[in-house]
Amino acid sequence: MKRALFFVQLLLLEHILLSQNLVSNSGFETWTKPDKLKEWTNTQGCLKDSAFVVSGEYSCRQEGTTSSRDLGQKFAIKPSTPYRLSFYYKTGTETTGNGCRVWCSWLDNSQVAMADPVIHSAFMKSSEWLKYEVAVTSPAEAGYFYLLIRTLPNSVTYWDDFLFEEDIVSSASELEVPKITLYPNPAHNYLTISNLINMQQIDIQNIAGEVVWSEKIQAEGQISIPVSQLPVGIYVIKIITKTEIYVRKFIKNK
Repeated sequence: MKRALFFVQLLLLEHILLSQNLVSNSGFETWTKPDKLKEWTNTQGCLKDSAFVVSGEYSCRQEGTTSSRDLGQKFAIKPSTPYRLSFYYKTGTETTGNGCRVWCSWLDNSQVAMADPVIHSAFMKSSEWLKYEVAVTSPAEAGYFYLLIRTLPNSVTYWDDFLFEEDIVSSASELEVPKITLYPNPAHNYLTISNLINMQQIDIQNIAGEVVWSEKIQAEGQISIPVSQLPVGIYVIKIITKTEIYVRKFIKNK
């Protein structure tokens, strides 16, 4: 009965475990000063605002005067991986400019911008909150993503609730998880993974989506991972090979 309950919990927590927002301070809740936003870079013309929000207490109000104003941050991503970017935006009714736009790019492992592909939007204007969403796949040589949004001249934009995460639903390899097996499950001291081909890296996440163990591994066939140091609970293990990402769930018991 207890074992069955564990696996019901696994199914309920799957989306939370597999989805990890890579955007820091994604809801604009943390500021050192009213015009000093934490974690983001290029915070030009960005002010803490509590009058217009989607969730939480604050949003970012960004004003473009005679020139555009940028807001962005960089973070590491996995190559050849599907991702989904979404956020909410609202443009001020008092503005006469073209509103805002998205101007993102992929970066290589040296954080140099890659020529292709990039995420550029058309001009966006709305007097009500709108959700922008796009599904993308990182290039094989990408190592970072530069999330950059821009308020255009003579415009005011309110930004809130950014999300950039692996698109688990679009990744058939993660959903089907063929061939690779894990045992024992539940595990106590060691977790054995078999049928490995072109192994590169293994990540283990807890129920909060935090990576609690990660290691680059070049292996074929079978390996054993020590899990005795992990607290009792439910975990997701991501098995990254040269061509696929396999995702499995396991239980760490006493």
